[in-house]
Amino acid sequence: MSEQTLDAAQSAPGERVITVDAEHFKIRLLVPILTIAATALVHFAGVQVLGALIDDFSPLCIMLPLDLLVLLGAGTGIERVLKRLMPSKRTARLSDEKVVLSDARRDPPEVREIYWDRMVNVNTWYFIIRRRTRVPKGWYCMAAHLLQDETELIFYSFIAPKEAEELPAFNNFVRLRPRKEVETQTDLRQLAIQRRLLKLEDARWMDGAEIEADDFIALLRQIETHVPDWA
Repeated sequence: MSEQTLDAAQSAPGERVITVDAEHFKIRLLVPILTIAATALVHFAGVQVLGALIDDFSPLCIMLPLDLLVLLGAGTGIERVLKRLMPSKRTARLSDEKVVLSDARRDPPEVREIYWDRMVNVNTWYFIIRRRTRVPKGWYCMAAHLLQDETELIFYSFIAPKEAEELPAFNNFVRLRPRKEVETQTDLRQLAIQRRLLKLEDARWMDGAEIEADDFIALLRQIETHVPDWA
């Protein structure tokens, strides 16, 4: 039984089990390496087989289109398999009572909890993806920082602009400006806000919990319900 299946089996009624860092560093590293290796293997094997079976015909005429199909199919398949075999060591749970982030990377495992019936400080921001990587160019990286006493959590997700801007809570997100632009800001209030968010963005980059868009939206609904003055 996989870690995600085990989590789901042990979850309480009404609790949402959230996969964190589905595309963690090892996945992002291994997928292109294994995809290229699989494509190269199929290519050379295919050239040898076709060369032996067909005379006076270049096997490349068949193999080059096939290479593209293998490249696309292998990448998707390898990523799916690796996500099952190499799950992230972090998981989250969301309910009407609290949001919990469990981190098995540490020994002993660390569990951080934010309870909705207590005071929660919330900061939310977003920025636009400027270059296409694994995330399409122009999408938004949307982040939420939750602070309760000494406990803090940062969740984030990548969401298409149209979907993000249709969220009821979108107006509560502050657009994070580029650092160079922040330093030229003359409005002292805006400068303070941007500098605070830049520090939180550094924390998100270092140890934020990436979750799927649907899970992030579910988290926002809980925040809206239990922290009505979070804007």
